[in-house]
Amino acid sequence: MEDNGLNIENWDTPIYRVYSRKWFEDLLNKKNGLVHPSLWDDPLENFFLQCEVRDESDNSLGSLHEISKNWYGQCWTKNRDSDAIWRIYNEQKNGVLVVTTIKKLFENFYDRSDPSAYLKYFIGEVQYQERIEIETFLAKTSFTDLALGGQSKPFAHTLCIKRKAFNHENEVRLLFHDTDETKGINNVASFHFDLNAILSEVVLDPRLLPHEYEAAEQEIRNLGCTLKISQSDLYKINPVIIRL
Repeated sequence: MEDNGLNIENWDTPIYRVYSRKWFEDLLNKKNGLVHPSLWDDPLENFFLQCEVRDESDNSLGSLHEISKNWYGQCWTKNRDSDAIWRIYNEQKNGVLVVTTIKKLFENFYDRSDPSAYLKYFIGEVQYQERIEIETFLAKTSFTDLALGGQSKPFAHTLCIKRKAFNHENEVRLLFHDTDETKGINNVASFHFDLNAILSEVVLDPRLLPHEYEAAEQEIRNLGCTLKISQSDLYKINPVIIRL
């Protein structure tokens, strides 16, 4: 399993993700969905799989669509609490931030009973590079370099590279390669997820008013969550008394 960790420095590193209330309810139903990288925001995401391949024997161009369509991913972050996380990914104030570690998340995801698991399941810390570094990499890399031997790991590495303009996201990515094309439906691949065993904490939006927080907490409890639930204290200020 550890061999399919990419750029991982510490498997016990805490990681975080904000789910909308709808997707969080899927977690409570023990289902977690990874999406096709084409749905990610940065146009340079999934950059290698968007490339065309030139056959130098006849100068013809071929598409990598058949390969790229079978990859799915999910973005987590090593940043516990930030204004950007709550405002960018949670405009409606109904998001739920969840807490786990790289190891716990991947142990649940990686199917040890699958003889092809080494080709399918990956997790990686994103490496942030300048645009010119990415373009230079593309210019020097051939399809054969990454596909030799039918391995998936080189492709997974390309999905863990992003422009430095996004390094504030401090991402960790969960990746799946659907080699037998049986998981993905409508750009989503779903996996079993035992929320109460994998996560350690649930945190609600710091902008919620007290009565809104209490109602949201009770709703989540009623849906079967047994984890610690709290509200982010990002915007709370402790009054300070100064001398006259």
